[in-house]
Amino acid sequence: MDNLRLAKALDMNASYLGVDGLLLMENAGKEVALRASSYEKIAVFCGTGNNGGDGLVAARHLSSMGKKVKVYSLKGERTEENQRNFGIIEKLDSIELGYVTDSTQCGELRSELAGFDCIIEALVGTGVRGELRQPVKNIVDTINASRSYKISVDYPVIEADLVLSLHLPKTENAEIAGIGIPQEAELRAGPGDVYLAVPRRSGEEHKGVFGRVLIAGGSRDYLGAPLLAAVSALRSGADLSIVAAPSCVLEGIKSDPDLIYVELGSEHYLSPKDVGNLLEVRHDSLVVGNGMGTKKQSRDAVKEILRKTEKPVVFDADALKLLREKDLSRYSDGRVILTPHRGEFETLFGEVPDSPDVVRERADETGTVILLKSPVDVVSDGISVKLNNTGNAGLTVGGTGDVLAGIVGALACNQETALFNVASAAAFICGMAGDLCMKEKGYCYTATDVIEKIPAAFLYCKKFE
Repeated sequence: MDNLRLAKALDMNASYLGVDGLLLMENAGKEVALRASSYEKIAVFCGTGNNGGDGLVAARHLSSMGKKVKVYSLKGERTEENQRNFGIIEKLDSIELGYVTDSTQCGELRSELAGFDCIIEALVGTGVRGELRQPVKNIVDTINASRSYKISVDYPVIEADLVLSLHLPKTENAEIAGIGIPQEAELRAGPGDVYLAVPRRSGEEHKGVFGRVLIAGGSRDYLGAPLLAAVSALRSGADLSIVAAPSCVLEGIKSDPDLIYVELGSEHYLSPKDVGNLLEVRHDSLVVGNGMGTKKQSRDAVKEILRKTEKPVVFDADALKLLREKDLSRYSDGRVILTPHRGEFETLFGEVPDSPDVVRERADETGTVILLKSPVDVVSDGISVKLNNTGNAGLTVGGTGDVLAGIVGALACNQETALFNVASAAAFICGMAGDLCMKEKGYCYTATDVIEKIPAAFLYCKKFE
């Protein structure tokens, strides 16, 4: 995974945990100042983003050490944290403040930099994309021409003597500085995990780009389960949600105009003869098991799907009762997400999931991602483990597992995202939707109520970007 995006995700999770961005910026700036503390005359180049804010804090700390400091700032709309620290710098007589707004200033700037023995670059940071724009491009060329010792904050755009990356390395040969991001920001699912899992939109896309989710489920005994999963997938950002089911199921549920329906050959229960037709339906992810029942013919069909599908596949509900561990180990090939509750986990693996290590070991042995639904959800791909604390006891109501499966299916359409991140984000979103329901209705809510809160859960996560 791109460490730049991962770093942003960790910042978001830290903020969700209550670690204020200003505190992280303060810690970052202090670390930068320590690396420059052996120099007496220091120029600090600051942009308008949070990277620039780190530079502003560094300038303040260096000034408090008695150093001669001048801040060269870009102009423009500042982030909230940058503005707070810029406002402080404006009030300090001990720090000289200047602006670089035009490339024509770079000749004068080149002469001024001869009077400094250290330059700190905090211009654009990890948000830089493509070629640098003016005046930043000429500022960078001017800094590079200086003989001063050069420190670049987090992600370099200059030829730096030292690149100080914060919490995670953003480039090769960087020194790493801790800034107080807690371990829980990595261990617990949060808005940052959702940020990693949701595809970015430019506005130039066409229908289908954000995923086609195929739901294979339903039976004579359970009609509504695949419908819940399918609608949840749409509410989670998928472009198209397709229900493929036996004929009797579609007769009972074929009423939502937002969905696409594919009638399989079987009348009451999924069977092996349906698998060929099923996999011919164009899709980016597959959700299997919701309301399927546990007939032997369905067991054979599930095994056939596992063996033949080339897309990410989510096995949920009845499919978990039909799968065999040995088949997962043989065929999963990193494409499979399992979403069992504790009882289903024990049925499938013959073991009580009484610790995260048990989930991790089974995921490792089977080559799958496991999302264990429990009071604290456990997600593992056999290497990493993520815990999710969202959700409440109201999510025991029937159908919420189908809702979660639909969310997982929608996010699994994003080929840029590892299935471990998909499962972590889905667990957080489903639990958050349940928490929003509880605030409004207490424990008296239904699976369809949870579906209606899914968009609000995604919007909640956006607040931390």
